[in-house]
Amino acid sequence: MDLADPLLGSAVEPASLAAFVAELEADGFHRVDTHVWRGPIRQVLIDSGYSTADEMTVIFRSPWPYLPPLLHVPGISAWHADHELLCIWEAEDNSQRWKTLQGTYDRIDEWVAHADEGFTGVETARNPEIYWHEPSSWLGLVDLEELIGNDRVDGQHGEFHFVDIESGDDESSVLVFDLRPGPFTPVRPRPSWVEKAQTVRGRWFYREGVEQPPRDVDEFAALLTENQNERLRKDLKQRPLLMYGVVWANVDGLVCTMLYSRPDGDGGRETWVGALRPKSSAALLLRAGSDATTLQRVKVAIIGAGAIGSHLAEFLARSGVGELRLFDPDRLWPANLIRHAAPPGTAPGTMKTVALKDHLVQYPWVQVDAVTEGSESYVWDPAAIREIAEQADLTVDATGHAGLAELAARVALECDRPYVTVALFRGGSVARVRRQAIATDTPILHRSRLGGYLAIPPLADELEFAGTEVGCLARVHNAPPVAVVRAAALASEVVIDHLCGRNEEPEEIVEVLRIGDEPFDRLGRLRPEDVPATVDLSETALQGAIEAADAARPLETGGILVGTEIDRRTTVSGVVEVVDPDAKPNRYHVAEGLVAEALALAKEADPRVGYLGEWHSHPDGSGPSTLDVATMLSIAAGSDCANPVLLLVHPPDHEPRVAAYVTTPAGLKPAVVEPCGDLPEVEAAAA
Repeated sequence: MDLADPLLGSAVEPASLAAFVAELEADGFHRVDTHVWRGPIRQVLIDSGYSTADEMTVIFRSPWPYLPPLLHVPGISAWHADHELLCIWEAEDNSQRWKTLQGTYDRIDEWVAHADEGFTGVETARNPEIYWHEPSSWLGLVDLEELIGNDRVDGQHGEFHFVDIESGDDESSVLVFDLRPGPFTPVRPRPSWVEKAQTVRGRWFYREGVEQPPRDVDEFAALLTENQNERLRKDLKQRPLLMYGVVWANVDGLVCTMLYSRPDGDGGRETWVGALRPKSSAALLLRAGSDATTLQRVKVAIIGAGAIGSHLAEFLARSGVGELRLFDPDRLWPANLIRHAAPPGTAPGTMKTVALKDHLVQYPWVQVDAVTEGSESYVWDPAAIREIAEQADLTVDATGHAGLAELAARVALECDRPYVTVALFRGGSVARVRRQAIATDTPILHRSRLGGYLAIPPLADELEFAGTEVGCLARVHNAPPVAVVRAAALASEVVIDHLCGRNEEPEEIVEVLRIGDEPFDRLGRLRPEDVPATVDLSETALQGAIEAADAARPLETGGILVGTEIDRRTTVSGVVEVVDPDAKPNRYHVAEGLVAEALALAKEADPRVGYLGEWHSHPDGSGPSTLDVATMLSIAAGSDCANPVLLLVHPPDHEPRVAAYVTTPAGLKPAVVEPCGDLPEVEAAAA
């Protein structure tokens, strides 16, 4: 072929298209149009009785080879054929087997084999309206199972009505009808498109043994009984608007061809077939994911139906959650709709929970309780939070208020109910989701920097906030809508993971959405190893440990660490030396009972302190020994101190002079030592 040929000019790969055309010509095909070639029909189509024609047509489509050519086979009427176009390639097929003539022939042979079997595979899922001789001009939303019920007998019939929900004057517009079971119930005022209430009527007929969809009115009528045909003729004379449907079953479920008939304005009638689209919960949930069946049985309470909370509620509803309870005392205004899931046309002043409930009505399986009772103080009442938590399978805080998040976590822990909180930080550049599952997760109130839980410091105000606005007492956080949706999606993953009993997500997720300073200098989730444990060590404790270790050299010495927790930061305020008379240069042991005595003496001096761990010296500068690891794991398992600290003091010429380790289930994790001041004097603290 000439490279200037229009067919080759439309191809992405002209060489492979030219090779395919050469194969066609060698097999007896000839060109009849720019993109059309006609030649001998594949013999298997005749042998199997699908066509009596001598020729078939290959119609090339641009861009070759990404779209396969169409095959036109005269007279073919088998299921899975579209107006004599053989539908042999699935829409998602990217095999490009059609690049060779033999590949096309092989696929035709497969199609015939599937047709002989009745298309028992995925190919049964074709829409019957494509067989109609005239193109479809309207859409029908229908739940066929609801329409005809479960007791199906050949010849069974019933009424339905249809409501025009979308139409236009433009010739390109498509009528969209909602098909509903039972006869039409008159309403006042009647819809403008209905002349008489009784004209809004449809009839359906269930038939067995339908081999293929009807292609015209005559074939449609042939599927009806004699009495049903008589009823059709009568209704066509008496009713301006009507629909008739024939329903049958194939291996994939119910199939329906639906006619819509109305006067044409010239004394006759025009009759169209409709393209039906499912509206049942079962059909919608097919795209909700594999967890939808489980989620149908759960109830989730969301405190905060604003930016993150609204998108979280929508994600959970779309995923199949059966019941949502929404709590938020605030209303929607034009400005806060920018980050909200409710549609932009929502009336200003609508309660956030109500707007969200109205929006979620499109997911018929979810029951939404939009709580509007009480004032803002309602969600600050521990008793109210307890009631919310006890009535839900999971409670989520999406308010972004640290105080309320902590209060809700405390109440949920007290009543043994699972809890999740989600928020954005640093101008929307960091998202954090915390899960507090019963018996498996560390309570949020007990999570500290010592355990490797990251503190997220704020940015400067000009970066953290976008400014203020008229009528708003609080500053406007600078989080963009994309960050809001990503935080909601992350929380949804954690919530669904927990509700489905997997708990594969970690109990705390920090995800960097926009790069900042360390440790937020890498996009994506911060791994546990990216979050260092931190121990605040007072100058007095540091100096005391060094002096005791230097005095004992070349022998080891040690004792216990005492201190407290301040703002989730573990602060070692003192070291207590417990002398081992049998100490050696590489051995130190605390006799049984001496730890309790040492702690009691420390608490007499300062009642605020408690046991935080152990310390001892390593004159040789070595790190933790195997015995050290085993000892700390034993202490963690047998005490109330979940993550006891081990402090090792090294000789003067060693770096670091003091090394800290925090005990985790996996062993000892290095911790960062941050010097700090001493605790206030006991008398000053009491005052």
